Amino acid sequence: ISSFMVMYENESVDVRYGNGAQLQLSPCGCEFMLMKPTDPSEHPLQTRGRVRQRTRFATSTYKEMIMTALAFRNKYASRPYLPEELIPAGHKKPFFSIDSDVNWPECSLCDAEFGPGGETIIRSEDGRIVLTLSPSGEEFSVEFTCSLSHYQTQHHSMEAFSRDSEGGPGGQQQVSNLICQTAGDKTKEVHQGMVQHHSCRSVAPIWCYPLSLARHLQMAHFSKPEDVRGEGARDITPAHRETNVSDVARHSHLPQALPLTCLSPHWHRWNFTDLRAKKEHDLPTELVKVMWCQGVTYRILSGGLIEVSPGDGSVIRSNGVLNTYFTHHKPEILSGQLNVSISPYNCLLCLKEHKKQLI
Repeated sequence: ISSFMVMYENESVDVRYGNGAQLQLSPCGCEFMLMKPTDPSEHPLQTRGRVRQRTRFATSTYKEMIMTALAFRNKYASRPYLPEELIPAGHKKPFFSIDSDVNWPECSLCDAEFGPGGETIIRSEDGRIVLTLSPSGEEFSVEFTCSLSHYQTQHHSMEAFSRDSEGGPGGQQQVSNLICQTAGDKTKEVHQGMVQHHSCRSVAPIWCYPLSLARHLQMAHFSKPEDVRGEGARDITPAHRETNVSDVARHSHLPQALPLTCLSPHWHRWNFTDLRAKKEHDLPTELVKVMWCQGVTYRILSGGLIEVSPGDGSVIRSNGVLNTYFTHHKPEILSGQLNVSISPYNCLLCLKEHKKQLI
């Protein structure tokens, strides 16, 4: 059972387990290394065993661990890694083709759905992509269908065939055969449903318009005119309040899965350090993006902003110049102040040492 999981800014993953084992996943997701737990029967100077494997070819002993780490990574990463070997059969969706382009409706034509817990749900024009804004208005999730990871050599092979076959006998036949083979491969393309979670304070450009649309509809539905000036409303700019926007702003491209293999595996770095180490130089130096511990999610946003998701639909976010105060965004109210007696830096140290809880 994992004790906690961390994803860094480069989207590599570090998982720690209660038995002392440590798993690291490369930024591309293609490779992993496992540091086995210490065996009490072994000599203290005995080197701990290490296992390094390709992710898609993980043996049955480590397969469940890899699937858990990969699911955590794909939930927050900019692009998922989806090897078919690790996708459960019930999650695979065969399609002839799925367009990665998406168009969102205009504000005046958008019919939002509102969940029993206060969630605001909007869909793309074709209904394939669903964006759900949390009741607090501070988090959102996106559900879409993504093609599985595949080799990246097909396009380059086509170019090579075209160059080599120019003017040569039978060249056109070679290219024609490759095109037919490519078309045949597309009919076997497999997809998987993806659900990604994001903070409203750190939004990728592809989600800016649908998120502003969902927030506008949420505030129009749940808030009274005199109550719309909450802290969450300050992010609604005049441009977001426009009834309709251009077709370009309503158009975006869905995230695509990473290639099946990494072109630069020699750049992978494995740094096995003890987060409970007493010495500062023994601590990891990578910038943390997301951390999960005991059901609570922690995000480190730009500017040193810390965001905590306890799992009850609310969000706790650091506030103030010294980051000694937190704002607690609850579904039933727009905002509330919560004073925390220790700084966010100390909060993270407490988590790493497993001695205290943030809240």
